[in-house]
Amino acid sequence: MKGIFFALAGGFFLTFQSVANAAISSQIGTWQAATMTQFTGFILALAIVLALKDRSYQQLTQVSPLYASGGMLAAIVLFSNMTAIHRLGVTLTIGVFLIAQLITAVLIDSKGWLDMSKKTIGRNHILGVALMIAGVIVLKW
Repeated sequence: MKGIFFALAGGFFLTFQSVANAAISSQIGTWQAATMTQFTGFILALAIVLALKDRSYQQLTQVSPLYASGGMLAAIVLFSNMTAIHRLGVTLTIGVFLIAQLITAVLIDSKGWLDMSKKTIGRNHILGVALMIAGVIVLKW
């Protein structure tokens, strides 16, 4: 149940963040807004780590450079998201982003990429992706 709560919260806050970022990017530029978002996120995450007195950050040298580069991917996500919102609107952008995430997640699960355990992908998974695509087509229509 906690997992569903956090997934819902993440989706809720991601949508608000997307809209806020798009508004900020109209005022100061897209890469500047991405920089500001990354920086303020870093400050909050650092404050939480310090408040929790979590010392596991001392093991940063053991993290694979591939996974440590996730922040760089976040910058590309932010830029893409802001640009798409300006061109497509919030609803269509989030719908297309969700489809891209779902297809990527199915590939990662089915192939076991990025050290994830391999999962069997069945007809229901494919049908779910197809229904998401159909839903976005209906939204666009």
